[in-house]
Amino acid sequence: MLLPARNLKDLRDVPESVRATLQFVALVDDAVRAALAEAGARRPAPEVNLV
Repeated sequence: MLLPARNLKDLRDVPESVRATLQFVALVDDAVRAALAEAGARRPAPEVNLV
C-alpha cells in the first residue's frame, strides 16, 4: 500500500492483524508530485472525437 510519509504515524491506528497482511511504502509527497508532473509533461493528452 502506498501512502504519504506524513501518514506513517497513523499506522498505529490500523490493527496489527491488518498491518501483517499488507506491505506499506512511504512516499515523499514532493517526489511523487514531481514524478507525476514530469510523466504528464512527456505524455500528451489523448485526442477525443465526439461523434
